[in-house]
Order: sequence, then structure tokens, then C-alpha cells
Amino acid sequence: MPGLRLTGLRGDTALYGTAVLLDRLLGFLMLPFLTRAIAPQDYGAWTQTVVTAGLLVPLVLFAFPTAIVRSFSGGGAGARRFFDRLGSLATGLYLLVAGGVLAGGGVVAGWVYGDAAARTLLPALLGLLAADAAVEFGVAWLRAAGRMGRVAAVLIARSVVRYGALIALVGGGAPALTGWLAPFALVQAMFGLGVLALSRRQVGPDDGAAAGTDLRGLLRFSAPLVLLAGFTSLNAVLDRYLLLRGLDLPALAVYAAAQSLAGIPMVLHSVLGFTLFPVLARHWQAGEVGAAAALLRRALRGYLAGCVPLALLIALAGPWGLPLLTTAHYEAPFALFAWMGAAVVAFGVYQILLYALLLDGRSGQVLALAVAATTINASLNLALVPRFGASGAAAAVAVANAAMALVAARLARRVLP
Repeated sequence: MPGLRLTGLRGDTALYGTAVLLDRLLGFLMLPFLTRAIAPQDYGAWTQTVVTAGLLVPLVLFAFPTAIVRSFSGGGAGARRFFDRLGSLATGLYLLVAGGVLAGGGVVAGWVYGDAAARTLLPALLGLLAADAAVEFGVAWLRAAGRMGRVAAVLIARSVVRYGALIALVGGGAPALTGWLAPFALVQAMFGLGVLALSRRQVGPDDGAAAGTDLRGLLRFSAPLVLLAGFTSLNAVLDRYLLLRGLDLPALAVYAAAQSLAGIPMVLHSVLGFTLFPVLARHWQAGEVGAAAALLRRALRGYLAGCVPLALLIALAGPWGLPLLTTAHYEAPFALFAWMGAAVVAFGVYQILLYALLLDGRSGQVLALAVAATTINASLNLALVPRFGASGAAAAVAVANAAMALVAARLARRVLP
């Protein structure tokens, strides 16, 4: 049985990996396209919009994707009922978040874009938030049902729609962000609705819910994960918001472009984690903790073998490669790429170890770890950025991620045989 599951994991990883690699390839091609097609000010605002939408997704979904995969993998009855109930809760949370963002107006825009006048971009930001949340929710149900082929198809289609819309809206010249961001968000939101409709049909009336699953129990599991996901996401992007306190959007655009290049190795832990967690959950539910531990160790070794050389290569090539890919405006030092690469490697280690801790019910400890890492990140940003600028911000993230990875490794040793 473990051999069969490992074979299935490899197949699922290949399917999901193909979809993610295509998305990363298209995103990589979009970097020179966008940086040449629009002004640095608009590129900086564009990346802030995308990052902020992603940051708000955990508040809207209330960690339902993790709970769905954990509780509904393996079949059962009543999945469609849970799909509708959780979907209704997520819709209500979205309306609350959207109301808060719009009510905050200039204050929110000041933190996101460094300029209160950029409040006109907030409706489009909320459209992207709706799209991201819808796709994540729908994909979680497809994962739980074991339909990785359809997951891969959805992710590939999202990449085509996303980047196709960008080419159609921006490729004709150098339009201002305010002229094309709202139509772009509308297209993405419509795609998200399509994913929801597809996933609801695939779940079926009698598929997906584990026996004994109840709404209150699922919400109790999800509640601490909301804070965990929120602080983990905030730790990953906090540097961008703090940098805006002292830099303008064109300068932040350079940091964002370097981050896009340095973040390429993230595809490795994204692919591994996406397909690994459902398999680990099945092992855990069957009491096969030893098999789960062996699988986790193999995944971690494979991740490090691929990620470390790739991160090092990008750090060495980044200082001269980024201006070649983009324009002369986007020059960044080796130190920036080196610290960003270290942050990516450490975060991937943490993410892989995190699954064992969550399955063992240690969400409280993991939450405390995420809060501590975010605090370290913020403190180091405030101390290093005034002296070292963007490189100081990247160093702060790397140190915070390394601390998370080390503590997570220590906790995992107590969980795994």
C-alpha cells in the first residue's frame, strides 16, 4: 500500500508540477513584458495589488482549503452540503473584508500603495481577491476528491486567462494602470465563478465528506489556521509594506522584480506541498505515522537537492540578468538576490515540516511560531532598512524564515518517529 501511494503521489506531483511550471514560465515571460510595457510606478502598484489580494485570501476562506483536504479526503457522504455551507460562510466573510477595505479608503491605499490617492485601485484589488478565493476554494474540493487531472487543468486555464488578459489589455501600448486593472480583475473573477461551478459538479452529492465531519468541528480546526495563514502570509510580504514607508513605488518595483526572479525555486515546495499534504493526511488518518514520516523525509531531501543549487544560481546571475530581462531601471545588487534566495530555501523547509505539525494537532504551537517570525521580521526591517535599504529588508525575511524552519524542525522531531 505505501508503494502504491508513493506511485500515486509521483503521478499527482507530475500533473500539478506541469501546471505550476507552465504558470511560472508564463510569469517569467511576463516579467520582461510588463516591465517594458508599463512605467515602473505602475509595475510597483500592480505587484502590490496582486500581493495584497493574496494576503487577504486567508481572511475570506477561513482556512477552509486546508480543512477540506484534511477532513474530506478519502470519500464519504454529504460533500455538496458542506460545499454550499462553507461557500456561504466564505461569501459572507468576503463581503465583510470588502466593506472594511472600501471604508478604510485612503488609509488602506496609503499602506498598500504609499499614496492615499490610489484608493481608486481598491475595487479592482477586491475583484482579484474574489477571483483568488474562488479558485482556491474550488481547487481544494478537487484535491480532496483526488481529481488532480482536473486540478492541473484548472490551474493551466487560470494561467492562460491571467496572462492572456494581460497581453490583450497592455500589449497595445503603455496604458495607465487605472485604465486596465479593473477589466483585468473582472475577467479573473468570472473565471473564478466558473471554477466554483465546475468543482461543485465534480464533488457530487455523495462524495467527499469524511465520516463524522460536522461544521462546528471543522470551524474549530480552521479558526487557529486563519491566524496561522495570515501571519505566515504577512511574514512573507511585510517587507514590501515597510519598504514603502521610505521608498516610492518605482523603487519598490525593482525590489518586486528581483523577488519575482529569486522566487522561482518556490515552485519546488509549492508542487511538493500541494500533492504531499493529502497523501500525508491519508497516512495519518490510517494510523501510519511511520510511513508519513518516511515520505516527509524523502520529500524534504528532494526539495533541498533541487532548491539550493537553483537559488544559488539565481543569486549569482540575478545582478546582471535582471536588467537584461527588464530595463536598466531594474538594477539590484548581489546581496539582495542572496538574501532572497536564502529566504526562499528556508521557507520551503518550514512549509514541508509544517504538514506534520498540523496533522498532529499542533496548530497552536505553529501559530506562536508564525507570530514570533513576523515580529522578528518587522523588528529587523525597522533596524536594517534605514541603513541597508532593500537588501536589509530581504535579510530580515531570510532570518525570520530561517528561525521558523529551525524551530519547526525541532518540533517535528517530537512528532515523527
